[in-house]
Amino acid sequence: MITLKPVDESSFYQVLQLTVREEQRHWVADNATSLAECWLYRDNGDVFPYAVHTDEGVVGFVLIDIDEDDKQFMLWRVMIDQSQQGKGYGKSVLEAVMELAKNHPICDHLRVDYVKGNDKMAHLLSKLDFEVCGEDEREMFTQKTYKRYPSIHRLSSSVRSA
Repeated sequence: MITLKPVDESSFYQVLQLTVREEQRHWVADNATSLAECWLYRDNGDVFPYAVHTDEGVVGFVLIDIDEDDKQFMLWRVMIDQSQQGKGYGKSVLEAVMELAKNHPICDHLRVDYVKGNDKMAHLLSKLDFEVCGEDEREMFTQKTYKRYPSIHRLSSSVRSA
């Protein structure tokens, strides 16, 4: 079982120590870069770094970008430490992020992009019913759409005025 907790003083250095395998390094930016980008975009209030916790401690890192204008919840970065891979944490992280996105009051879809050649991520996203929505020379773009229902108040107001 994993828990996503905002990166704070207690997890900052642990997140910086996490690494992926050498052959995976071109698939995800290192965590120092991701945390620096969080600082760079701090005034926007839409980028959120999370440490992935288990009973064993911090095992991964997630960076979420929320664009309410586009109603988009985006998993910008995700990584599981090389020593913790193969334990199902990647799938658990995606499921946790899916739950966050589904419960967001404004966003109606979750976008996850991945670097071409990352077959494990492609397979996992496909298994979780993400649909390919585009690509560029380097990455595949996928998304999962969530239906949003009008609130009862808005629905009853429109029924009364009809």
